[in-house]
Amino acid sequence: MAHRPTKLDRMTAEEKEAAAKAFWEAPDEALVTPETIPIVFDVSGYSLQYKRSNGGGIPFSKPNGSRKVFYTKADAIKFFENS
Repeated sequence: MAHRPTKLDRMTAEEKEAAAKAFWEAPDEALVTPETIPIVFDVSGYSLQYKRSNGGGIPFSKPNGSRKVFYTKADAIKFFENS
């Protein structure tokens, strides 16, 4: 059974490059989406989601009661530096 394409799967190489550039140029407190992390750190979006659900992942927030998940740039960098 094939998996349903994710937002990340549908992004072009240029869109991914722009997202990575925006990540590195953003201030440390900038909020980033779960789609950005696999682009920048070459990890699976599924593993991020698993760790978010089961513990041990990057600290995240859901601002203003939103269902959408965000990470801070600083937390993501710290997580991968310590991994």
